[in-house]
Amino acid sequence: METERMIEDTIAPQVTSITSVDSGVRPMPSSAAYAAERDACLNYFTRWNETDQVEFVEQLLARMCHYQHGHINAFLKPMLQRDFISMLPKKGLDHVAENILSYLDASSLCAAELVCREWRRVISEGMLWKKLIERKVRTDSLWRGLAERRGWIQYLFKPKPGSQHPSHSFYRTQYPKIIKDIQSIEDNWRMGKHNLQRINCRSENSKGVYCLQYDDNKIVSGLRDNTIKIWDRKSLQCVRELQGHTGSVLCLQYDERAIISGSSDSTVRVWDVNTGAMLNTLIHHCEAVLHLRFCNGMMVTCSKDRSIAVWDMTSTTEIMLRRVLVGHRAAVNVVDFDEKYIVSASGDRTIKVWNTSSCEFVRTLNGHKRGIACLQYRDRLVVSGSSDNTIRLWDIECG
Repeated sequence: METERMIEDTIAPQVTSITSVDSGVRPMPSSAAYAAERDACLNYFTRWNETDQVEFVEQLLARMCHYQHGHINAFLKPMLQRDFISMLPKKGLDHVAENILSYLDASSLCAAELVCREWRRVISEGMLWKKLIERKVRTDSLWRGLAERRGWIQYLFKPKPGSQHPSHSFYRTQYPKIIKDIQSIEDNWRMGKHNLQRINCRSENSKGVYCLQYDDNKIVSGLRDNTIKIWDRKSLQCVRELQGHTGSVLCLQYDERAIISGSSDSTVRVWDVNTGAMLNTLIHHCEAVLHLRFCNGMMVTCSKDRSIAVWDMTSTTEIMLRRVLVGHRAAVNVVDFDEKYIVSASGDRTIKVWNTSSCEFVRTLNGHKRGIACLQYRDRLVVSGSSDNTIRLWDIECG
């Protein structure tokens, strides 16, 4: 009771001064008596638990005027508005700040860079523009197609051993260029704009093109005349011809180091992409190699002999057979894979799924009425095309 009486006595002079504040007259400077009374209040305040302290402050606020509320609000604002992004690195939690900002879209990320130097540092050191581009490539087929054709996919995701990735500024400046490319492509499709250019591959020996891949600088084609021809994208002239296969070149893929091709001569050959020199010949399949895919030190080939071969690629000259996958009852026409699954499609009308790490069989996807000619797999989605005139979409996890 004594405590309550003292507090009431302390508050009372403050309450009586409210009328003068309401009338527009500010209270006079506090006296020495006020300082003693204030200290007594604070002394009691610190002894109470949090609930009692809050209740006491509510009682005080209820007795204050609008001017006093405004003054207290101005005092509390900076205490309540904390820059937690800047505070996290000081506590060794840079990764948390990076993870929060990684959910921003491009325009929000641009705005975040302008908040302060610390935010800009977190975005830069966290390589958040790189992560944004990677997220787009994973989820948008147009982005992925551009990444593959333009060649900058090599700078994304896990770096290859010994390779050096560009700095944050590279990805920061690359993003608007990609957006401009995508806008141009979409506009061209809507408006029907195109420039038709032809490469004349016909000759006495060359009777058809079975496969090709291209980027901004070159087109690499596999021909029925047993050769691989490399064409300049600007001049459309053949700049190199790779000879070595003794049968039609049915499939190929290249990266910044090598071209790998499969042929009806049943071999897989590896070529230097810059010089055209033959680096390796893989002899395993006993019939035509119909399709192949390689990525991140691994290659998968498939053949008319109904088998699928999984290879480990240490280098272009060190390629070792890891496992042979058998199960299809007709030629295996196409394969695709990622770090989780290998997917194969066959003339036997089925798609088979295998575990990438263990190479164990997982499941068969049934549905097509005739042989399957083409297939693409990304994330959980498998898209297949068949000579039964249908395109089917599959969820790889449940079939």
